[in-house]
Amino acid sequence: MADLTALKDIIFGSDDAMGYLERDLALKEIAGELGDESAPDYYAMAFSKLLDRVSTPVYGDDIIIGRVAEALPEPELVISPNKFFQSSNDVRVRLAGHMGLDYGRLLTLGLGGILREVQEGAAKAGDRKSLEFAGNAEIVVSAIRRYASRYAEAALAFGKTRAAEALSRVPYEPAYDFFSALQSIWLIHMIDSCYVGARDYSFGKIDEYMLPWYLGELERGVPRDDIIGLLAAFFIKPNEICGLCTLNYKLKPILPYSSKQYVNIGGPNPNAFSFAVLDAAEISAMAQPSFVVLLKPEADEAFTERVYLSMTRITDNVQLYNYELMKTCLINKGIPEEVAADLSVSACCTLDLNHRTVRIEHYVNSVGIFSDTLRGGSYDSAEAVMDAYADNLRVALKAYADRLWEHGYMVDRGDGVLDCLLIGDCVKRLRYPMDGGMEYYLSNIFFSGYATVGDSLAALDMMVFKGKRYAYDEFIQILDNNYEGHESLRLELLNMNKFGNDSEVDDYSVNVMNMYFDLIDELRLPEHWYAVGGIYALHRDNTLAVDIPATPDGRKAGDPYSENQSPTYGADRSGMTALLRSLAKLPFYRTANGGLNITFTHKVEPEILQALFNTYFSMGGLHVGINMLDKALLRDAMARPEAHKSLTVRLYGFSEYFVSLPDWQQTAVLNRTEY
Repeated sequence: MADLTALKDIIFGSDDAMGYLERDLALKEIAGELGDESAPDYYAMAFSKLLDRVSTPVYGDDIIIGRVAEALPEPELVISPNKFFQSSNDVRVRLAGHMGLDYGRLLTLGLGGILREVQEGAAKAGDRKSLEFAGNAEIVVSAIRRYASRYAEAALAFGKTRAAEALSRVPYEPAYDFFSALQSIWLIHMIDSCYVGARDYSFGKIDEYMLPWYLGELERGVPRDDIIGLLAAFFIKPNEICGLCTLNYKLKPILPYSSKQYVNIGGPNPNAFSFAVLDAAEISAMAQPSFVVLLKPEADEAFTERVYLSMTRITDNVQLYNYELMKTCLINKGIPEEVAADLSVSACCTLDLNHRTVRIEHYVNSVGIFSDTLRGGSYDSAEAVMDAYADNLRVALKAYADRLWEHGYMVDRGDGVLDCLLIGDCVKRLRYPMDGGMEYYLSNIFFSGYATVGDSLAALDMMVFKGKRYAYDEFIQILDNNYEGHESLRLELLNMNKFGNDSEVDDYSVNVMNMYFDLIDELRLPEHWYAVGGIYALHRDNTLAVDIPATPDGRKAGDPYSENQSPTYGADRSGMTALLRSLAKLPFYRTANGGLNITFTHKVEPEILQALFNTYFSMGGLHVGINMLDKALLRDAMARPEAHKSLTVRLYGFSEYFVSLPDWQQTAVLNRTEY
């Protein structure tokens, strides 16, 4: 098995201040050459010119070939914004991406085979839009073929004959062995991420489409360890895109800034390659990609046991989803069972339909709306507060649905995008995603801070509505004064029984989420759109919280609120099983989104994890991601970052390098309840 240390050292030794200057300079030249952005072939021609001008760097330690040249950015460089490309300093245009590509079709047909399907279909259809689609597809595919050919020459010059042979054929031709399949996937993934400049591309259900290539390699007598080593080298490659930068801090001056990339395995039929992926993941052991196990525990007991073993080895980078629960949610949304069964997770704990859809996500300022509701009237019961809160959430959700077609992520999916050849029904229909090329569009609409809202309603009952210790307006005035002069009251509220202890208080949070999912079900969306509610905050439990006044649960103005599916930090005081019983009460059967992070202070044996989380899933739990860290280690990393450069932690739906996080995020990780 190849030594991958050198490949990792390149990443850990890289300068995250460097960006894709070569790309930006080329785009500046191209923008001056092409003129009218409204021309139907504008994107395809810009894409073609860009790939023809950029270099093809090869490093001596490279195994899978494909890198982007980096240099320090030029502060004065300005590129006119357009809907397809943007430069390192142009943040006015949203990024697209956020999808999984049909890598199975790429490997079996090659881009050339897909192009032939497009051309034959366009010739038969004969209409202008179909012919334009086919013309742009030819420009894009030809550009990639030339780029791969130049890369083959560069690889050969370095003596990398295997890579040179592969790149002389793929991705234009079908893959012919395991290595060529990985090389084909990586080149497309890199082009999309780094040259198109879009983020969060999923590798999809890799254990399904790569299984034939894996079995073929074994049949040819290739040692399994060699195959696993090659796969581990492939898993290191995504880390080259964004280096050690983090989601929202010290971003590299490149596109796609801080892309997160997911690999899905498992589901109802785990196979031999599912095990291979976990083996390779443990060898690569870096922040990217994130490994999603769509778990059906009874589908393959040996695989289930292997999953939990991996969770003890690369703890923060393996996450579990309750596959059957997610599938049921989608079927209840009206999605056909065969499509629902092919679900995946593509980024940020966000549902996808594998390569069948483009998806967007929207974060409702749910705690902010709750705070405004409290101050927008005078109420005599928690039920009255809930009714008013539901009305205000309904207004916010309707406003979002009304502007859905104008959402930035959608606008950017323009003519000729490479993705159109590998997603949805675009090739079959000869249309772009937002022009009829898709059968399914997903909008993931996240509620954050549900435990803060639920605990606040419980506090209002205890102090105002049922306890009658304060008049409603008097209590709100205390909140508006940020508990000044009422510290003893605040401490009492902080220490009251809260969500996460398997008590009757949980009902408040459960009712909040049922109300929210009712509102999601009420939404009227454009044809072929499906709205899926979720319980997820990403970082908004901190970033949105800074503008939210004090809440009845004892939280002061500006302090964080509850994270994702977790209780408020420190509120769950009754142990792990009580926590999981509380969580299992939430109506997860109505969602397929969101994330739960659990921190253990020490290594937990895989048998214990399996007993805990299989039981949790059988009770209706949706998701689990874990850390196994103690606070002493994290504090030492804060004090001596140079000694902990490779330390990763599970942040939200993915891992990050702890020492690369800003102070407030490091503190947030420290503040999580430990078990």
